[in-house]
Amino acid sequence: MRALLLLLLAWTSLSQESRLEVFVSCRVPEVFGAYRNFNFRQDVVPAANGLNVKLKSRSLRLLHLNHRVGVNADYLAAQGPELRGAFEQVRIDALSLADYLRNISLFLKNRIAYDEADLPQEASAVLAQGRGHCIGFANVAQALLAVVGIASRPVNGFFLREEGGRVEPVPHRWLEIDLPGGRRVFYDPQYQDFSSRYLVTNPGVALESIERFVGVVVSKSKKILDE
Repeated sequence: MRALLLLLLAWTSLSQESRLEVFVSCRVPEVFGAYRNFNFRQDVVPAANGLNVKLKSRSLRLLHLNHRVGVNADYLAAQGPELRGAFEQVRIDALSLADYLRNISLFLKNRIAYDEADLPQEASAVLAQGRGHCIGFANVAQALLAVVGIASRPVNGFFLREEGGRVEPVPHRWLEIDLPGGRRVFYDPQYQDFSSRYLVTNPGVALESIERFVGVVVSKSKKILDE
C-alpha cells in the first residue's frame, strides 16, 4: 500500500519535498561532492572522521513533465524483439513524458522481478529473463527513453536505508533525465520515485572501490507542496 501511495503521489499535482541531513563515516571524502539538478540537491561538508551531508529533493510532477514524446524510428529499428515488445506496451496512451514514465514504472513493477543474482543486466537480457537488479532496471528504462528521443544517463551512488536513526548506505544506480529547456531530473526505475535518501558519488568513482561506511541521521523533514 505504501508503494502504491508513493506512486500515486508522484503523478498528481502534489509534490513531496523531503530533506535529510546525515553524518557518514566515510574515510575518503573525495568520492562525494556537491550536486544539484531540478529535483535534487546534495551539499557536502567535511567534518572530523567523516562528512556532513545535506540532501533535499522533490518528487516528480506531471506539471514539470508535460513534454510530448515521439518515436526515434532508427533507434527502435536497431533494437531486438524484447525491447520492441516492451515499447509497444509502454507507449499505449502515452501522450506526454509524464505518461510515458508512468507506464515505464508500471511495466517494471509488473513485469520485472528484483533479483540480486549474478545475471546479465543488459536491457534485452533483463526483459527476456524477467529479472534484474538496480542496474538492469536502469538499463531498461534508459533504453525505453531513448526510443522516444529522451536522453538519460546512469547515476551511481547509495540509497540510504534508515533504521533506528542509523543509516546503511546501499550501493545503487538510477537515472538522470534531460528535459527540454536544459533541465535535468533524477528518476529511479527500481523504487519508482525519488526522495532525499540518495547519496551521489562523483563521476568515475567505482562503487566497489569504496570502503563500507555507516551513517547517522542528524535531521529530517517532509512536506507536501501544491504549486
